[in-house]
Amino acid sequence: MPMQMSTLESLITLPAFIVGKSTRSTIGELGKLSHLRGKLSILQLRNVVDATDALQANLKDKKDLKELELEWGDEDADDSQKEKDVLEKLQPWVNLEKLTISGYGGKDFPNWLGGSSLSNIQVMCISDCSNCLSLPPVGQLPTLKELCIRRMKLVKTIGVEFYGSTGSSVIQPFQSLEKLEFEEMAEWEEWVPSGSGGSDFPRLQELSLRSCPKLRESLPCDLPCLKKLSVYGCGVLDDQRATTVTSVNMDYKSLEELKISECQTGLLSLLPETKLLSKLEIASFNDIQCLPNISRLQSLRLFKCPTLKSFPEDGLPTTLTSLVIRDCRRLKLPHEMLAKLTSLGHLVILNSCDSMRSFPLGIFPKLTSLFLLDCKNLESFSLIKEGVDENLSRLGIEVCPKLVCFPQGGLPTPNLTRLDVKGCDKLKSLPERIHTLTALRSLEIRDLPNLEPIAEDGVLPHNLRHFRIENCERLRASSVAEYWGLQRLVSLATFEISGRGSDEILETLLKQQLLPTTLQRLEISQLSSLKSLDAKGLKHLTSLSFLSISNCSALEKRYKKKTGKAWANISHIPCIKIGEEVII
Repeated sequence: MPMQMSTLESLITLPAFIVGKSTRSTIGELGKLSHLRGKLSILQLRNVVDATDALQANLKDKKDLKELELEWGDEDADDSQKEKDVLEKLQPWVNLEKLTISGYGGKDFPNWLGGSSLSNIQVMCISDCSNCLSLPPVGQLPTLKELCIRRMKLVKTIGVEFYGSTGSSVIQPFQSLEKLEFEEMAEWEEWVPSGSGGSDFPRLQELSLRSCPKLRESLPCDLPCLKKLSVYGCGVLDDQRATTVTSVNMDYKSLEELKISECQTGLLSLLPETKLLSKLEIASFNDIQCLPNISRLQSLRLFKCPTLKSFPEDGLPTTLTSLVIRDCRRLKLPHEMLAKLTSLGHLVILNSCDSMRSFPLGIFPKLTSLFLLDCKNLESFSLIKEGVDENLSRLGIEVCPKLVCFPQGGLPTPNLTRLDVKGCDKLKSLPERIHTLTALRSLEIRDLPNLEPIAEDGVLPHNLRHFRIENCERLRASSVAEYWGLQRLVSLATFEISGRGSDEILETLLKQQLLPTTLQRLEISQLSSLKSLDAKGLKHLTSLSFLSISNCSALEKRYKKKTGKAWANISHIPCIKIGEEVII
């Protein structure tokens, strides 16, 4: 820090003060800065030589500070008692609203962290206090709304000290707490209730537990206001005793959102009792075969459940609006069940449902986006009752190596605005009658080695604005020129072309001036054999404002600014990117 900081007595804003190792930037320099307001971060507190310096910082009288961060650094403490003395003397003004403590090396916390010493505190975050065996007594802070505890690696038990109880006196704790997070508590084993006779967290709305691998027993049983529960990486919670206690005693009737990963299956037994549950995410379960019945659910996300085979016996609720399935390869997806999801708006199937060989279209009255990704055995689409997916606006099909064709007669998606098709080795053609998809604005075809040009009745939709071709080596430039009618796409603003088979296509399009004059962006990449761009073809693109050439060694050399032989042919374009160089 600058020397003689203490002379700036009228200073109002000081985001960070770094304690130096020399006597030039001691923490005592903060003493006379009584007008500081807003947020102050005091960093590298491990450099404090004498705890008396911390007292001279006079934080207790800085009445306009709202947020305070106290950070000791990454090194391990060499004197835990000194660090405790320093923190003791850094007690802030009573009306502080947010406090962060990280890297503190003391063995316990000073008394000012609890009770009336911080009567207006609303947010507190404590992390990386490597020598502490217990948490600070924050349960009696009257206005505390958010509490985050991270990486307290020696804490094994959270008990009465956490709730702020003294002696035999037990007062109901955490009267205002709404959000509680524990993260990376490597040795935490037991969460003991306060014994107050009521709920320990009467207003808690969000509870998150992440990477607490040794935590056993159950979670707090009485959380009457809990709306969001996230439990990740708490594997020991799935022992038999925890499962029994959890399923019998938990009262989470207000729960609206549940996310569980790598933890107890006992939590799943809560589902039939959570009448308000609208969002459910289940990830990394190796011993679940069937989901229990769930009512009123709106969003369901299933990740990495290799043994999961089926949905509930009664099927999924008709209220479901979003369904994401990833890495659940044994899961079956009956067409009859899908047809009942009349509220479904978003569907993603990724590396899942290996038994699915056909996917139904025309049965989703409210579906707006559909993504089928890495569906290894998907061969075709089926039309159910000749229906129409009126609201489907985005369709993505990627890495479906056995997909042969789209449904006969074309896609029943009149309002489709974006179509992405990638990595389908056996696919030979785009959807029939694609020109009838007049709402289509973006089309991307990538890694389709057997794709052939569509016939004359398959001219691209005239309202198309973005078109991308990549690694479609069987496309022939002559056929593209004859059938696709790119010059008629007067709304086309962006054209991207790259990879295998694209050199000849681009060369033909430019020489024959088959790109529309309205084109604004032309992006070229990975065209190794193309050595030049037709100058007249580029001049024909009178609206072109951006040209990008990347991973094309010959083109990059030829069109390099000033030194390239053909730089003059493109210098009129307002913005050019050659490799990593942007030229305006």
